[in-house]
Amino acid sequence: MKHVLRLVAFLALTSTAYAQIPSPVTFELGPRIGYDVGGDIEETFLGVDARLSVLALPIDFQATFDYYFMERNTTFWQLGLNALLGFGPGLLFTPYIGAGLGIARTSVKVDMGDFVAFSASDTDTGINLIGGARFGIGPIRPFVQAQVTVLGDVDLVTIAGGLLFKFGP
Repeated sequence: MKHVLRLVAFLALTSTAYAQIPSPVTFELGPRIGYDVGGDIEETFLGVDARLSVLALPIDFQATFDYYFMERNTTFWQLGLNALLGFGPGLLFTPYIGAGLGIARTSVKVDMGDFVAFSASDTDTGINLIGGARFGIGPIRPFVQAQVTVLGDVDLVTIAGGLLFKFGP
């Protein structure tokens, strides 16, 4: 019986102590909107931003998907996989820089009548260079970000902003 009581006391103490330790992983997800200000597309985009932070690492992992509002019959989207390094005290304002991989897909469809249709698509891979800032310390954190992406046939220079919603403990 003593051993059972000791085990129960040990589990209660360690579970209480563990509950006070901050979670080693933070996940944030949210919408983003932006514009290609000086690249080859020069259109507005709407997307999603996901970030994973590991307490033991100085970087955040970011995944983005942006859909650009192109002219009729043209589709363009970009997927970004990046590493972000935050610096500064990070209380209300956390600036960051980063780099990563950009994958873009362009598709064009032309319908020339009853029986004639043409379509073509191209996928390019390139490098993302990023600078931005995240604001606030609560469960909703706005951000702004500038990004330069050098792809095969397409270059992007984008300004984006959005909201990140924190999930988990």
